[in-house]
Amino acid sequence: MARLEFAEGAFSRLRVPVRAEDAEPGRDILTDLDILAIDVDPRLRVSRSTLECKGEKGEAKEADRLFCLAGLRQYLAIQRAVLVRPTVSRRGRALARRLDIGIMDISTLQHRESAHEWLPETFAHLGGEACLAAEARTDSQLKGLPELSSDVITFLRHDALLASPYAILGALGNLGRAIERRGVLPEPTGQVIAGHALIALLLAALQDAAQLDLVPADVLRRRTERALTAGNPDDDHILDVLNRADDLVQFMMDRVHRAYIEAGAARQEIHPIKLREIIETPPGFLSSYIDLVERFRTNPEVSRHILRTAELTCFDALLDGDAWTQPAFDHLFTAEHQGLLLAAIATLGQVATKQIAQRLSPIANISFDRSAGAAPDRHTRAHKGGTQSNLF
Repeated sequence: MARLEFAEGAFSRLRVPVRAEDAEPGRDILTDLDILAIDVDPRLRVSRSTLECKGEKGEAKEADRLFCLAGLRQYLAIQRAVLVRPTVSRRGRALARRLDIGIMDISTLQHRESAHEWLPETFAHLGGEACLAAEARTDSQLKGLPELSSDVITFLRHDALLASPYAILGALGNLGRAIERRGVLPEPTGQVIAGHALIALLLAALQDAAQLDLVPADVLRRRTERALTAGNPDDDHILDVLNRADDLVQFMMDRVHRAYIEAGAARQEIHPIKLREIIETPPGFLSSYIDLVERFRTNPEVSRHILRTAELTCFDALLDGDAWTQPAFDHLFTAEHQGLLLAAIATLGQVATKQIAQRLSPIANISFDRSAGAAPDRHTRAHKGGTQSNLF
């Protein structure tokens, strides 16, 4: 099902954990999403779907699954939920309509799949052997890297796919500071984390690019700046509190100075650091990030596919996989896609240190000279092993 979602235009991942906002240590994972699919429309509006694939036959647990899925969709505030099971009853279809949940049986899935036989069976995070091996090795290496916060790494690998742009940018900034303390990361951890960081940045930029339909770039910049400094793009109350704190500190200092002067001492000019100035100072990468957002918005037909291009590039091509070379992916490897990826990597270097960006530098050597070409026969099964890699 995830392969089908990818074939029809969505970026898809398997087994994405769903976390509680406030929970005891070790009890924060509520469940996971069998499939999370992210669609980007021609105006760069991002929508998310969860697809649950269950094997119960007949009407067993059918209603329970639908009610659970309806609650999960509401909890995550996502736009679409689909239940996939071997069979679907009349009662199940009626209940699904009432709950506004999609429901699909295996025969329907197989019919839809027949139109995408040319897509590789496995690739990247959808069963790609090289990707899964690199992720497993990264899990082992991270146990010996206590300097890297597990919360930040987990966020970038999973939670960023459901997060707001400013939450993603904040996590990338934290990653950069952690790497500066740690130094050089071993492989494949460095490359895997860099891949997840790039996809998180792309998702943040796409979500912000969609706002440019109605919001001028300078307004978006101010909102992003406020979110990164005060924690909320729409609330600057904390800045007012800091202003009052600065005024109080200045008042107390003036009173002390007056007392010293009355006692015959000379006044010493001391200029305390303003709390508001510390908090309100925008991050240095903000201009580069807004430029990337505007670049996405000016080329939406390419930008809307950039998540899938990044997935295949970072977690197949760079890990010596060959599924990315299949003709089914030709439309994702044009020169314009490469230009957007390289621009995003340059911005990532400012947000999360150059070391992270350098792990992705081989992308400049990948051949992005393909195009959609003539209408293919999508009913022909993909050749196992792909075509000859032309990475370098």
